[in-house]
Amino acid sequence: MGPETRQDDLSLAVAAVEGRHDAFDVLVERHHGRVFGVVHRMVGDREKAMDLTQETFLKAWKGLGGFSGQSAFFTWLYRIARNVVMSQGRYDSARPRIRVSLDEPDSSGVGEGRRMEPVDATRLPGERLLAEEQQVLVTEAITALPSDFREIVVLRDMQDRPYEEIAELLEIPVGTVRSRLHRARMELKERLKRVLDPTGFDRRAES
Repeated sequence: MGPETRQDDLSLAVAAVEGRHDAFDVLVERHHGRVFGVVHRMVGDREKAMDLTQETFLKAWKGLGGFSGQSAFFTWLYRIARNVVMSQGRYDSARPRIRVSLDEPDSSGVGEGRRMEPVDATRLPGERLLAEEQQVLVTEAITALPSDFREIVVLRDMQDRPYEEIAELLEIPVGTVRSRLHRARMELKERLKRVLDPTGFDRRAES
């Protein structure tokens, strides 16, 4: 997000504090997709993510006077969203009831960011089923990561956010972002090795 957008966000926030609800509506429309996308991947459940995103913007509206403009508006929003998820006790305990879509973008912004390997429609039914099962395994492995690792993977490998932005969002040094991401990827790799062989077949089917 460029400096002009950041300044525009600040102007809209000031206008909203002064009572212009339409200004806050613009902020919601501008940032709803990204907030929902991150929350969705953090909790792994679309309905929960919708509720938590709504709660995030409600808290943002009530606390808008506390936004000083020292950070980007999305950074401020993200920290609210993160606290909302963690305070609900869902950040570590939530497990998806449905498969998280990683490659089907929609108007809510869920599909924004880096895509996982798409399913080839020309494959035979058995091959498509295998690819879908592999994607489910990847999703489950990410969701099972410790919260700090999962958050890093979501922001970098699924949302494709720059290291500097992640450092600002999480309030940690860039070096910590890189080292934590490396450890997260290694743990994810180990988790996947337990169920997948080098060619991608599910080892559980052989046991």
